[in-house]
Amino acid sequence: MIRRVAVSILFTAIASIAQNPGTRANVFENEYVKMTIRPGWTVDSSTPPLLKVHHGKYVLTVNPVYEHASGVEGGRFEEVTDGMPSIEAVRAAVLQPSWILCAQSDVVKITGTISLVTLYTDDTKENVDNGCRLPADGKTAWFGSYFVSEGSESSYTITLAYDSSDVDAFPKKGTPELRKVLSDVVTMLKTIELKPPIVITSIEPQSAAPGATVTLRGSGFNLKNFNLEPRFTTLPDLTIAPPMVAADGRSMSFEVPPSKNIISCARPGYVDVRGNCVPVLPEQAGIVECPEVNDRHPTFCGVAFPPGAYQIQVVGGMVHSNGVTLTVTAPKLAPVSISLLYPNVGVLPGDTIRVSGKGFTATGNTVTIGSAVVSDVPSPDGSTLEFDAPHPAGDSFIRGQYYFEAFVANEKGKSNSIALSYQYANYTNPNGFSWEKMPGSR
Repeated sequence: MIRRVAVSILFTAIASIAQNPGTRANVFENEYVKMTIRPGWTVDSSTPPLLKVHHGKYVLTVNPVYEHASGVEGGRFEEVTDGMPSIEAVRAAVLQPSWILCAQSDVVKITGTISLVTLYTDDTKENVDNGCRLPADGKTAWFGSYFVSEGSESSYTITLAYDSSDVDAFPKKGTPELRKVLSDVVTMLKTIELKPPIVITSIEPQSAAPGATVTLRGSGFNLKNFNLEPRFTTLPDLTIAPPMVAADGRSMSFEVPPSKNIISCARPGYVDVRGNCVPVLPEQAGIVECPEVNDRHPTFCGVAFPPGAYQIQVVGGMVHSNGVTLTVTAPKLAPVSISLLYPNVGVLPGDTIRVSGKGFTATGNTVTIGSAVVSDVPSPDGSTLEFDAPHPAGDSFIRGQYYFEAFVANEKGKSNSIALSYQYANYTNPNGFSWEKMPGSR
């Protein structure tokens, strides 16, 4: 029934036409929603993004940024109806799914994508015994409505409640007042225009190398309580440093990650491609393979971020923006480079780290992870290094976690970086601080 649709647009400034509970219908509009308001109804727009429209004790609520993945179907009725006193009063102490136990319902189609489900008390002794609170006079009463949505509206929730917990005062089924209220609500919702809360209008630059800063422009990037961040849609698990968001929510800047993670595949001839182990094709002969170092657990490896065209979205919770394309270009050729570093996830101090690449010198290679330095690492063949992971040090590029960039430097120059993360542990390092309270963590 109610499903949620991922939407987005930022709340910059509310532009609304003031409401009069007189005889003339008015149009209310802000960054999230536009709707014609019927005479006798008053808008309360003080808690964006929620829009509440009142008529006496009747409260029509439009939530244009619904953060859950399902509504009534799937057992989340309480999430949809949270804060609706009339529904909470009737369901009382009933266990899930309370709306089935306490209610009769009927469904009316409003538009091609929105239907109204009206709830009436189901006056049976069985339901009273199950904890439903029903009117003492035994007459069927209306106690709330919700709206089933499809398509682009399915991310929103729309509810109609009665601002009272006195079940004996609820409107009775079929009364002229209730019929008029439901008719008004249907008429208003036929005019509703739901707007996406997060919108990307451009990306600057449109192509960039790993480590470069990219800026998204649009609106809604400061949407509260959704922890919005950029995401490469084909690489959803990619670790990206927290973005910088403008105060007005119209721009978001982030660094193109220097590397991505791949995993080892247990079957010979298989490699990790976008999180799946697939057979190596002839045209993929040069693809980097993550080797196994443990026969019971996969190895996590870091590889240089591959060039190509990627779709970027801004996501958070269960909402997301439209997508734009960023072309990641190959970095300039350097005398020293890393093609593979492993393990690079869940590392503990003392773990053996292996690096493959080019331009390493027989002696004098320095590996830097965050601000921890491992000096004079030898390379017998100029293309491999091996060393013990140092204790974490320096600023983590994700607050409260232990993510660092690792690179190799020698007399020839400095390599590209590979992201490396340490494992959470109740561990105190020789400098006397625990990982959970590591100083300098951003």
